[in-house]
Amino acid sequence: MRIVYGCNSQGQGHLGKAAVLVPLLEARGHDVRVISSGPTPPANYQFSWHQHVTGLVYAIENGHADVGRTLRNWFHSSPALLQSLKSLRRMIQEFQPRLIISDFEPLTASPLLDPPCEVVSVCRQVALLDPAVPTPAPTSIHARLVRTMIRLFTLGADRKHGYHYSPQSHRCVPPVIRPELFSLRPTVGDHVVVYNHSFVMDGEAERLIAWASDRRIPVRAYGFDAFPRGQAGYVRFQPSSRQQMLLDLASSRGVITTAGLTTPAEGFLLGKPVCVVPLPDQWEQQANAVHLEDAGMAIGSDHWDYDRVLEAPTPADDDPGRRWLTTDADTVLDVILGATAVETRQAA
Repeated sequence: MRIVYGCNSQGQGHLGKAAVLVPLLEARGHDVRVISSGPTPPANYQFSWHQHVTGLVYAIENGHADVGRTLRNWFHSSPALLQSLKSLRRMIQEFQPRLIISDFEPLTASPLLDPPCEVVSVCRQVALLDPAVPTPAPTSIHARLVRTMIRLFTLGADRKHGYHYSPQSHRCVPPVIRPELFSLRPTVGDHVVVYNHSFVMDGEAERLIAWASDRRIPVRAYGFDAFPRGQAGYVRFQPSSRQQMLLDLASSRGVITTAGLTTPAEGFLLGKPVCVVPLPDQWEQQANAVHLEDAGMAIGSDHWDYDRVLEAPTPADDDPGRRWLTTDADTVLDVILGATAVETRQAA
């Protein structure tokens, strides 16, 4: 079956899921074309067929979501967006896919695309719009605008599934966890993992270095893109590497990270204390933090208080949430493919 897989490239959570699901689709014999949009993807994400196009990127200013600048940027980039949409429509016409899977990628889930096949939106953000999943009320105009953007990014989907930390709705699916995580044997080391990607406030790297020196705690830091890689006092600023970050997580004493989907779940499954810091004015991340605390997977902090990771509890080995979170990716893929997968198997 011919499938188009749309992937948002802002942050690495969407790309990380694509790196698991696309090879599984290809292993089943499907012909998959990956379309990504947003910032230029890191070179360590490779797919058999991949095209990167102009997309809709959130503007981040000094650690905060800047909705006004985001909307202005979208307006100014509209000619390039229209060209990307035209290019995508030509590819769809030539490729004739049976299915489009969109992971928070706004062009492949746009009603303007109007493809001759089913479009499935599957992303964390869909769960936040699910009426069966309680979410905190937006408390600011910025937060309400973020929620509106989420609706915009999934507007053209025929079917929607949201990655969630528990099965609160029939539309929820478990987060896609990298299979290599389950082959690791976690140990308790001395270092803390800090993951602060793309949203770093001015001076935050220096503050982390001072905290680590004061506490005499080694740190493996990811993100902090403007800071040079290498050792700075007790902090080792690591280059972007999915595999190395997983190894550092497995041997850490705990992790403090932005309130995304994947890293908190991986830290929890590795038995690590987890602290999450939601991006200010980013309703999606604020909802993630609430859901993670409600599930007992992490504690939250409204700023980068590194002492909080030392206060976070260690997850229990028999935590009931582990069963849902360890659902294998093939099972998740069956839900995403839905009736299309059944029709394909019957035809075979």
